Amino acid sequence: MQNLDHISIISFLLVGIKKVFLVKSKKEKKEVISPITIIGLIIVFSIILTIGDEAFYIICLLLSLLSLSIYSLKLSFKFTLFLIVIFILIRILENYLGGVFIGSIYLMLRIIFLYAPIFIMARVMSLYSASFIVASFTNRGMPTSFGLPIALFFRFIPEIKIRLQEIKDGQKIRGFKTSIFHPIKTFELYFVPLLYKCLEISDVLTCSIILKGIEIDCKKTSIYNLQFSKFDYFMWISTVIMLGASLWKM
Repeated sequence: MQNLDHISIISFLLVGIKKVFLVKSKKEKKEVISPITIIGLIIVFSIILTIGDEAFYIICLLLSLLSLSIYSLKLSFKFTLFLIVIFILIRILENYLGGVFIGSIYLMLRIIFLYAPIFIMARVMSLYSASFIVASFTNRGMPTSFGLPIALFFRFIPEIKIRLQEIKDGQKIRGFKTSIFHPIKTFELYFVPLLYKCLEISDVLTCSIILKGIEIDCKKTSIYNLQFSKFDYFMWISTVIMLGASLWKM
């Protein structure tokens, strides 16, 4: 039960640690963590979580929840509760292993629980605007062709969630019912409308890219503060130390 105890106290530690890095201005608050730092943390976390032990997992989880709490303490608390529920389900399913169905659910929950820090950092990235993400990469000398796909990927995730909710509302109005006992019908009711909505979003994104002049090859300016913050340096130093320690223990 040590994992559950660690996860439970993380939410209480976030409030105190958050005050060290939280700034007053809402505009500055959005720039506490650079998108470049988030991408780097996702890559390093994936290595640490694969080769590290439980202690490294707890530290990665704490850092990811701290990053999310700077932007939304409510979201950070929800993720903490979600992980507690996942941990309880894993412990329960451990007593009923043996079948393919239970084993598949158990494995899926284990993967979600293990790589939760990566999912949380991806959620932080989705809170940024596409313009800020692209500007962060181009300001560091990276080509637009590198930063633009990353911006579209992370900004597209929240859009999918919104479109799925619209499809769900439309199904209720039309009297359609979905059920896990009818997976093919449920998949069809969600996938076909989602496909058309994604095509519509792609047209909007294309127009937006053209209007913003991203395809123009020239030096671009930005209204954002693109310098690394104290929190960026803190996260980089912490993760590099953890990466070195986890490699040393191998």
